[in-house]
Amino acid sequence: MQPRLVEPTISTDSTISLRLAKKMATSTFMPIVFLSGATFSMSSAQAAVSSVENVTIYQGLASVTRTLPIDGSGEQTLIFSCLSPSMDKDSVSVQALGNVNVGEVSIETLSGEQAAQCQYQGDAQVQTQQDNLASVNAELEAAYLTKLYLQNLAKVTQLSMEGTLASNTNDLQAQAVNVNKRILDLEKRQASAQDALNQLMAGSTTTTQNSVTQVSVRTASRVPSTAKLHYQVRGASWEPTYQARLNTDTKQLNITASAIIAQQTGENWLNIPLVLSSVNPNQNTTGRLPNVKRLSLYEEESMMMADAAPIPSPKAMRRSSSVQYKPTAEASSPLPSFTVSSQNKNGITEYRLPQRVSIPSDGRHVRTVIDEQSGSSKLWIRSTPSVETAGYWYASAPFLTPAWVDGSLQLYRDDNYVGQSRYSYQMLKEQGIGFGIDPNTIVKQLTNEQKSGDKGAFSRTQTLTETDAYQFT
Repeated sequence: MQPRLVEPTISTDSTISLRLAKKMATSTFMPIVFLSGATFSMSSAQAAVSSVENVTIYQGLASVTRTLPIDGSGEQTLIFSCLSPSMDKDSVSVQALGNVNVGEVSIETLSGEQAAQCQYQGDAQVQTQQDNLASVNAELEAAYLTKLYLQNLAKVTQLSMEGTLASNTNDLQAQAVNVNKRILDLEKRQASAQDALNQLMAGSTTTTQNSVTQVSVRTASRVPSTAKLHYQVRGASWEPTYQARLNTDTKQLNITASAIIAQQTGENWLNIPLVLSSVNPNQNTTGRLPNVKRLSLYEEESMMMADAAPIPSPKAMRRSSSVQYKPTAEASSPLPSFTVSSQNKNGITEYRLPQRVSIPSDGRHVRTVIDEQSGSSKLWIRSTPSVETAGYWYASAPFLTPAWVDGSLQLYRDDNYVGQSRYSYQMLKEQGIGFGIDPNTIVKQLTNEQKSGDKGAFSRTQTLTETDAYQFT
């Protein structure tokens, strides 16, 4: 009987069984060796990865909405995993669409292994390399098992079939050589894959976190639906930056407003819809009331309620918002439009990006244009010769809007960069926008005379007269 080795396979009961094909030349049989010590356990169930429905970024703060599906099988616990450790737990709220009962909401902080599993979630390159390493490890484990099988097969053959051992030696030796070569090759591939994974992790855009937040929501529903988790998280912000371009020949002034976005919340926001708000949540929310002593014959509460302006209902607000951002026919054109739509709500400006963007949690700056204005300008040369003998270009900007938030201002005159300033609506509206020194304007001081004298017979007064004269060419 000549035994022929067939690669081991994994059975459904998670144990290793070895198949041995036998050519029966005689009625003699050979026992089959089973390796019962090696078992494979199934990985524990992971919490579902929620999708980001919307992110609104303020100054130093972001409001995030995530969703998870409800299968409608009755009672179900939804787990929003891998959330930011900087989450404001007081801001957490849960909403469900349709006829869904929402029970208790549990918020816990996980560390160690759970944080490590979430660390590179969403990083496609890291996940691909992790899958590659896992595949190599699986092949290497199979090769180790094959080698162990050959070793046990040699012992059994030696005990049961001592007379035919010489005839089987060459076959077993050849198979052992092939297995050892394969193990060496797989060990090299394993080391190379591990090095590649370490390099990707070292240069990954993901910020290492020691802990993550997990939110569990208990629901009950008979029909499929969706649960929404709303929360606020610190570590995200955006700031405006402006570019002003002046054409001195045509007297045209163009100002482009851009937003620089960055976040280090611990969450990777990949392919998300984004809204930028001009609200600063760190400012005071109430003003100081005057301390006025008065005698009132009225009920102050009733008077305040009578004078207060009516507040629109939430339905009306949602209706106006939905009308504002209703997709148009142009949005369905083959080429996407990156024009940001803005909306002003009682002094609060929101910029809604039409495209989805990716903002990893590594502090990188993502820049996008949010608005642009242009128009005719009035030009003049301004000089203060007593301070500096130079003339500066100035341009008026009658189209400036107070809705723009203060930020840095890059200045270009006739397509040349001349410096930077600060965008402040009130100051630029009153003084104009300066565009640097005009080298064609020469300021020269002609005279600087000072005269002093005394006047008066009984009450003497000392006077000082200073005369400055300048020439502008």
